[in-house]
Order: sequence, then C-alpha cells, then structure tokens
Amino acid sequence: MQTPYSAEKEDLYYPANRAAFFPNGRPKSDAALCVEIARLAYCEIGRVTEGRSFAFDQARIGKILGRVQFTDCKFFESAINPTERGSHALLAIDKSQQLAVLGFRGTDKDDPTDLFDDFSAIPVPWQKGGKVHSGFANALMALQPEIQNELNKLNGYTLLLTGHSLGAAMATLAATLLPAKALYTFGSPRVGDKEFLDQLPNYLDNFRYVDCCDIVTRIPPSDIWGYEHIPGNIYYIDSDREVRNISPDNPYIAKDRMDAEAKYLLDYAWRIGDVATRALADHAPVNYVLPVTSATP
Repeated sequence: MQTPYSAEKEDLYYPANRAAFFPNGRPKSDAALCVEIARLAYCEIGRVTEGRSFAFDQARIGKILGRVQFTDCKFFESAINPTERGSHALLAIDKSQQLAVLGFRGTDKDDPTDLFDDFSAIPVPWQKGGKVHSGFANALMALQPEIQNELNKLNGYTLLLTGHSLGAAMATLAATLLPAKALYTFGSPRVGDKEFLDQLPNYLDNFRYVDCCDIVTRIPPSDIWGYEHIPGNIYYIDSDREVRNISPDNPYIAKDRMDAEAKYLLDYAWRIGDVATRALADHAPVNYVLPVTSATP
C-alpha cells in the first residue's frame, strides 16, 4: 500500500498544527523516532495576545513524549521573551533506556531570524576544521553552551542528533561538537565545505534522508561557495514513497524527480490550498515522517 502524501500548504508552513505524533506508539527504529522528534520540534504555543509566540508548547510536547516513554524533556530557546525570534532545540530523555534525542527546530516561516540564518550563506571557519554556512553556525552557537551543560548531566547516555531543514543543518554542525552516536537529518541543506564534511564520519554514523524533489536539499548551490553534503549514500524517498538507500548520483533519482514533477502538475499544483511546486511540497516534514515510519526498521 502506497504511503500517503500531502501537498497542502498547511503541512509545509506549520508542520505541527495537524500532526498526530506517534500514532502507533514508540517507533521500532531510531530513524522513525528521530523523524517524529524533528517534526515535534515545530510545536509552538501559537498566537498570544501581544503578538505571535515563537516559544515551544512545552505542555503538549511533554505529554506526547511521555506516551512513548520519554519522561523528561529540556528546552533550549535563544530568545528570552516568547514573542521574540530565535533558535530552538529540545532534548528528549528516556531514563530507563539511557537514551537522549536532541532535535533542532527547522525554519519557522514567520520568523525573520530563521530566514536570516538560512540566507546568511557566506562561509566562515569552523572550530573543528573547514568552513561552514555562517547563518547555520550562528543559529547553533546561540544554543550550544546551554545544550552542553545539560548533556554533561547525562553521563553514559546514548545521544542521537536530529532535525529537519534548518534544524538538520544545526544538527550536522552539532555532530562535531557533541558526543553523539548517530545523526539523522531530514531535508537538510548543504552545510559546509569538503574539509568540514570529510571529518564527520570520524565522529558518528550519518543517515541523511532526501524526499524526492525537495529543493532545500540542493541549496546552497555547490558551485558558489563549495558547499557539499556528507559523503556516502543517501536515504532517498522516491515518488512512490519508498525509502531507497542509494548513491546521490544514481541515474534513477534524476528520472524519478522528472516524473514526479510532471505528475504533480497534473494532480496538485492547480488546487487551492496546495503548494505550487513539488520541489517545495516535498520539503514538508509530514512527507518525511510517513515514509520513514512505514519503512522496515
């Protein structure tokens, strides 16, 4: 049975609004667990009287995580006032399994700070070597000291890093600074140059998921500042919503994307409420969650 697909703007712009998190209980695979936590990081309070609130909906997040045996959660927000913008991350803790999952929030379309970070693409030297996207680096470093303090309390825990979009970029950078077992990214842009990326396999296992035509996974352009992706295979979600572990240069991908774009124009692009292009619709977190959680662990 084919995995469902959403072309709706609501699911792209506000990923947590209509989400039913962990509908089948605790996932059996780390990938399925991480993709849900990456989406969970988008949960915000909503609108408040004095304006738009960008703060985590801590009560909702805590309740959801409690249902899947994560009994504690720490929240990291660079803004002091909930109506201010900034970087966000959450640390889900399962004390019984001594497991912690650090999930970074992706771009909030209503947050100019996030958009500034996304487009501040000039490379800067990274403390662990190579050069990286300056906006992504600034977003992470606004949270990193506080995150490190919390992780220092979890001696002996297994740590997983995850995130979607901007959150995936921040998680990739964090992989060189934190003692994690694995990195799971969804819809990640390019983060750094070859020198930076070549060192990542020395730190942890990497699982990079790319949803079919997702345009964010192809920016910033590699021919401008030399940004690349982490070497190795990707987990490619094809137009039939199947997850394939293949080389990013496999000819199958180019053909599948071409077919998917053509079909999208006929089925979705013209409908009110849907995203105009598949290149953007495929970036919606739900279109990562459903195939990943349906895949065999």
